Amino acid sequence: MKITNRMPKIFYGWYIVGASIIVNSYLALSIWQGFAVFFLQILKDFQVSRTTLSIVFSVRQVESGFLSPLVGFLIDRINAKKVILFGVIIAGLGLILTGISSNIWYFYLAFIIMSAGVSFASHGVSWSVVVARWFDRKRGRATSLAYMGGAIGGSGVIIIVKLLEVIGWRSSVIVLGIGLWLVCIPFTLLVRSRPEDYGLKPDGDEITQNKTAIAVSTGLIASSIASITIKDAIKSKYFWSLIAIFGVQQISLGGIHIHQIAYFEDMGFSKTQAASSIAIAFSVSAIGRLSVGILLDRTDWQRVFIAIICGQIVSLLILANISLYWHIILFSIIFGFNHGMMVPIRAIICGKLFGINNLGSIWGTIDGAVVFTGVAGPVYLGWTFDTFHTYIPAFYILSLVLFTAIPIVLLVFKKIQKITF
Repeated sequence: MKITNRMPKIFYGWYIVGASIIVNSYLALSIWQGFAVFFLQILKDFQVSRTTLSIVFSVRQVESGFLSPLVGFLIDRINAKKVILFGVIIAGLGLILTGISSNIWYFYLAFIIMSAGVSFASHGVSWSVVVARWFDRKRGRATSLAYMGGAIGGSGVIIIVKLLEVIGWRSSVIVLGIGLWLVCIPFTLLVRSRPEDYGLKPDGDEITQNKTAIAVSTGLIASSIASITIKDAIKSKYFWSLIAIFGVQQISLGGIHIHQIAYFEDMGFSKTQAASSIAIAFSVSAIGRLSVGILLDRTDWQRVFIAIICGQIVSLLILANISLYWHIILFSIIFGFNHGMMVPIRAIICGKLFGINNLGSIWGTIDGAVVFTGVAGPVYLGWTFDTFHTYIPAFYILSLVLFTAIPIVLLVFKKIQKITF
């Protein structure tokens, strides 16, 4: 699509938002949530323990931790379309290779290749930064919509269950890998790095607005924010506090998606019932993603963040006490809504605190550090089951870990207005 100086009927930024939704929907369906469906089948195929298989998901966390700063750096300095396209191609290749893996070590290698592609192609860093550049006043809403892919794709996980039942896990991931190329490559080609490169302005505005006035009216940081670099950000206590609070969440919740289907199947629920927990959660998360964008455009993020944490703690406590199917539904609704709110809020908070000029490098570094902290989640849950033959003790401990994020928010970010260096 050719972009001209003439104001279009639909601002081009919304096309980028739409492309993000479609690409990330497929990534969620095939990898983020869909891959959890294959967990028990992969265990049986390779004859390994849950701890051993869980390690590969933690390795993915380590890898993403290394790659997120690189992705952010590249997004800031080269064409964003090339970065995301590279990720889509590699992720598809990795999926195909997992399907033909002959042993657990080959599977590990293929999974790492797939995960590397996801780090470049997903909305974790790349899409969130690009969308932030195309929107200012409407950034909260646009970012929330751009993150809808996880909700849409995750809600379709039942499709993966049916695919598994018909052709098995190996053929399923090969089909999903080929489909990733066919679906995602065309939409990735719609990406444009910055509106200014095409004679456009954020939000489709025709007249440049005074940055200081915008900052005052919206409660963002002062106009000097434009000069904040990654070095400046690292010197701030807010940078490290964000890593702490997001890291606590990553530790507590990072392994839930990987193990929850196995947990419900162990309790005697059918595979379809177990997978429905993910479908319900990610359907409800769509409401959370939309809600948080509107709330953040109108109120302090600290209040919203604390409310999300409380909701996530409640969902973990429900998870530890499930005995009937309606308990699964209740857990899925509460967990899904709060997870949906959490997905976009992190990048939006980072943009509010540090601005967008170097957002790729800053958010990529924060995200990378946070992902590292999530390494413990999947392995801890796997170890808990292998040791106690139940996940329940881990759910209680992780809920206590999650609670520690609340005092950090209250103490460090109380009535924050701006960052000065």
